[in-house]
Amino acid sequence: MKSLAIIVIFLAVFSSCTKDKEETTTTADYHGKWTLVKMSGSMINSVTTGTAMDWQESYLFNNNGTFTKSRTRNTVKTTVSGTYTTQNNSDVLYLELTYPKESELIGSCYGNLKEELYFSASTTLSSTWRNCDGPGLDYEKVN
Repeated sequence: MKSLAIIVIFLAVFSSCTKDKEETTTTADYHGKWTLVKMSGSMINSVTTGTAMDWQESYLFNNNGTFTKSRTRNTVKTTVSGTYTTQNNSDVLYLELTYPKESELIGSCYGNLKEELYFSASTTLSSTWRNCDGPGLDYEKVN
């Protein structure tokens, strides 16, 4: 009976360590450049990729808590920088971006100077803007 209790305790500790390792890997991998790879609308089959998208866009997340967002639309490039923080909500990593001033690049449901992105898959960063009839924007890391 004593050996059964030891095995159960060992399995519980082992499985909790595995989960912590996965979360650490995900949270450490968001630094660097993320490029827009897919846009989707509220209509069924309204997905565009590559040069067919309305604009090209990227985020650069620095180790010091700052970011730069760039968008090229009709050959005009617009760039804005700000700060970000991370938070885990129901085992999902969110990046909360804060902009210093109003910008057309802010994709937010609330009209404030904040924007949220989350990991919708291990290699995909997605915007929460789609939750309020904004476009669905999915990004993949390029470096």
